[in-house]
Amino acid sequence: MCGIVGTVKIGDLSLIEKMTEIMAYRGPDDFGFYQDGEVRLGHRRLSILDLSIAGHQPMESGDGRLAIVYNGEVYNFRQLRSELEGLGHRFVTGTDTETILCAYQEFGLACLERLEGMFAFALWDRHRRRLLLARDRTGIKPLFYHSSDDGLAFASELKPLLCLPGLKPEVNRRALRSAVRYASNIEDESMVASIFKLPPGHWLVWQDGVCTTGAYWSHPYPAPESWNEETLASELRQRLQRVVHSHLISDAPLGAALSGGLDSSGIVALMAQDGNTQVQTFTVGHGADDPDLINARLVAEHCRTNHHEILISAENVADLLPRVVWHLEEPMGQMEALQMYVNYREAARFVTVLLIGEGADECFAGYPRYKLLNPRWPLPLAVRKDLYERVYMYADAAPRTLPGKALARAFWGTPAGSPLRDPQPCAPMPLLDVDHSRHALERALNHDQRTYLHHLALKRADAMGMAHSLELRVPFLDRQIVELAARIPGTMMIRRATEKYILRRALAPLLPAAIAGRRKRGFQMRFDPKLAATLDDLCDLLLRPADVRDRGFFEPDLVEALRRNRPGRLATGMAHKTWSYRIWAMLLCEVWARIFLDRPISPTPPSNLRELL
Repeated sequence: MCGIVGTVKIGDLSLIEKMTEIMAYRGPDDFGFYQDGEVRLGHRRLSILDLSIAGHQPMESGDGRLAIVYNGEVYNFRQLRSELEGLGHRFVTGTDTETILCAYQEFGLACLERLEGMFAFALWDRHRRRLLLARDRTGIKPLFYHSSDDGLAFASELKPLLCLPGLKPEVNRRALRSAVRYASNIEDESMVASIFKLPPGHWLVWQDGVCTTGAYWSHPYPAPESWNEETLASELRQRLQRVVHSHLISDAPLGAALSGGLDSSGIVALMAQDGNTQVQTFTVGHGADDPDLINARLVAEHCRTNHHEILISAENVADLLPRVVWHLEEPMGQMEALQMYVNYREAARFVTVLLIGEGADECFAGYPRYKLLNPRWPLPLAVRKDLYERVYMYADAAPRTLPGKALARAFWGTPAGSPLRDPQPCAPMPLLDVDHSRHALERALNHDQRTYLHHLALKRADAMGMAHSLELRVPFLDRQIVELAARIPGTMMIRRATEKYILRRALAPLLPAAIAGRRKRGFQMRFDPKLAATLDDLCDLLLRPADVRDRGFFEPDLVEALRRNRPGRLATGMAHKTWSYRIWAMLLCEVWARIFLDRPISPTPPSNLRELL
């Protein structure tokens, strides 16, 4: 995996060098620069395929017409390369980067439709004086950009763009509202005003001073079909086998994250079935009694992996927080990022590539909230929508219908509330346009694939992996899996309150019965008195009323009310969880502001919280 940057008509080559150096951890193996007039490109390389100097970037075509900086893996590059060789192209490296150059020469912008994998790249066409930016279909690889009358700049991360001359970092309140309400910013705008995210499956072309954007793919709209259960389970298993096999291409050491849940265990089993070498697996947990550690051990023994266990505790939170936020670049209000940071740090000691299970929940209905949309529930659609929105990413308001209010209060307690003056997010609610219960679940899955998945889950995974120069691969988000999932009816996703039913059927022959039947637990920090005390201490340091007032993000009275209204001992687990995430979101926003707004961006993360006080 790599880091890419570039500018058109902005700054000079020294700016590119500075932007590239800020994310050196994305590519510690090599770096390079390219300039053609007012177009400048920079690259940091993490060597995965063809580890020789032949893979150096920026890479130019043989005739010098094209230059590319590229981050990602194109898993079908060998097949595409064979097709291009048949059309007369000649290759001098073993990289997928060169394949993209030749595919563009042959097919132009339509080459994007032929690339299967995860990628973000910038390709400069000297003859047409055209710069093409492109991002993979499901948004596995990030790409940020800033466009103005002065020119265009882009980067794999937000931080390099904060080096642009004249760009004054100011918070984007749309993104702030989204980050607090949904635990992540699900807008296509970044947290900094005037910096945007190129959406998944999109391209951007700069030519003659004009930027044009378009889409070459989007998540398929739900189109449920009638399936024979055995046929579907077999088809899904075979597709997963092909996809995981394709994701094992690497000239660098490779392993898998293993939580002991269905998704990661299935990937590990498929990797072990491939049989080329012993699989390296990594699990993070909270002590010997942690169910994740126990179940991951069972899978590791079943698949005969070389297994590693990493322990984390609440005491790590304050020390890790500034470093994690510096890498996340957004206040993502979920504590799991801390665990991921530790897990990937350990994994990077042994491997360079790690397969993970992200995407299975959004494609195959893995989150408990999806069960609320089961059409067999004897409740009107309006009530089920109310309940769904109450638990969707930690809502801060009570349901609208009277039955919804009563049931939500009984099951989950009182909402934690919002600390914002203007709490209403701009992004649409997940079921806003759903008016028929039959396909509500399929619509909710589609919404999450288009928003939550890449804005939170994939952004977090990429940031935490790249923090340790670790490439993460996501087999469940291969196009052939995503497009098959869109054809599966909700009744086969959830059956008799069992989530991911058809995925369980597909993977059951490969796994111990206890794992194939294990219910969704979630990769999350354990909320206990130590963690609650840590949150209190952090609030005392970062969210004092005067500081909150000066920052202007939140209302001081609302912040204090949230702190005082911690759920009691007899409150529901959801009440404790929602309260802790709301407090966590406020803390992250303040830490984010101190790192990204209050001072020039640093080329290294803060080593501890004291640096920000």
